[in-house]
Amino acid sequence: MISNTVTLFRMGLVLPLFILLAMSGPGWIALALYLGSGLLDVVDGKIARGLGESSALGAMLDLVADRLLTLAAVAGLLVHGDLGLLAACAAVILVARCNIVASFGEALAARAALTASPLESVKIIASFAGLGLAMMPLARVPGTQIALAPVAETVIVLAAALTLVTLIGYTRQAVRALAG
Repeated sequence: MISNTVTLFRMGLVLPLFILLAMSGPGWIALALYLGSGLLDVVDGKIARGLGESSALGAMLDLVADRLLTLAAVAGLLVHGDLGLLAACAAVILVARCNIVASFGEALAARAALTASPLESVKIIASFAGLGLAMMPLARVPGTQIALAPVAETVIVLAAALTLVTLIGYTRQAVRALAG
């Protein structure tokens, strides 16, 4: 399946991204790997739907690739010391949420599926944008007076807040399904 091959290639970008961020910190190459992986996430989904290759395996690989990308970005930025304390805590929330929701899915098995909140898309965009901004070299953007670090950290904190809100919804759904 072509779409699964694209997803596996995307997974292959995770380790180089982590190494670059951990060793060198934010930079254009790390940002290119991160954005490229995000673009390939869109591409593999379009390929799967367009070629009728949608499958349980492909969906699982896509989720794993998404979670590995977030983990690599957060871990690399943390190891290099590029996030302030509040943003570091927020970034850990982003990673922990993935494990909690996956655990809910395991616990529920075939009993019920978790329904995504409308905020989920906003949270995903904020998380991707915040981590992407954090990977940009922290020098001022040419021609502006905007320092990127505080903007990136603010967006990461916003993503974590949205994550907590959506996590409450997932928790309620899981508790209802497990209790019933």
